[in-house]
Amino acid sequence: MLMWLSIFQSTLMAEKFNACFISYRHPAAKGGREEKLIGHVVKAITDHVQMYTHDHEVYFDDKRLVPGYQYDERLADAICRSACMIIVYWPSYLESDYCKKEIEAMLEIEDRRRQLLGTDLHGCRLLIPVILRGKFEELPERVTKDCQYLDYKAQAVKPDFNIGDDDKMSDELYRIAEYIKSLCDKMKKSSDALFGKCQQYGFPAPPQPQSVDEIPPAPPQPFPGR
Repeated sequence: MLMWLSIFQSTLMAEKFNACFISYRHPAAKGGREEKLIGHVVKAITDHVQMYTHDHEVYFDDKRLVPGYQYDERLADAICRSACMIIVYWPSYLESDYCKKEIEAMLEIEDRRRQLLGTDLHGCRLLIPVILRGKFEELPERVTKDCQYLDYKAQAVKPDFNIGDDDKMSDELYRIAEYIKSLCDKMKKSSDALFGKCQQYGFPAPPQPQSVDEIPPAPPQPFPGR
């Protein structure tokens, strides 16, 4: 009896965490194509993930849909408290310093989790791009290496079309949802260690540019014509 009570209490006290954090560039205008496509992606991801788990929510900061949005540094906690990150990508995504901060944060978190979970995360990536426009290869190599992604360019030409209504795309979404659920299962047993201090997590400091004195000399070049 005491053993079962202990297991029950430890389950209640385990740190809660999100299935995924959706990273996106806030739209340039209210009611435009960007906002509609973001809404379709969020609904589709949420609908399919919920078929696999109700314990872990999809985190989406809808305040960013408002033009003139002021970035909330507390989103670092939400990223830390998510099993993975969905990147809603079109070319202007990488023009946003905030989006790049979110990528850097998840890359840093991914490295930390590999150290803690070891072989449990072998072959797993914690970033999943959804490509609306542009090319997957435009993302940083640290993101694309061994990374699975969803190509939504064909459906994105119709901003009023619901991504989840496409049978082929729905199958891909279920594949991604199943993968996200597997990540949640791997992390659940270590949730206290992984998510217990997320309220203290802050975005990584941006890399400092080298001063002129610190830039190493160029390597010797071959003679012209060689």
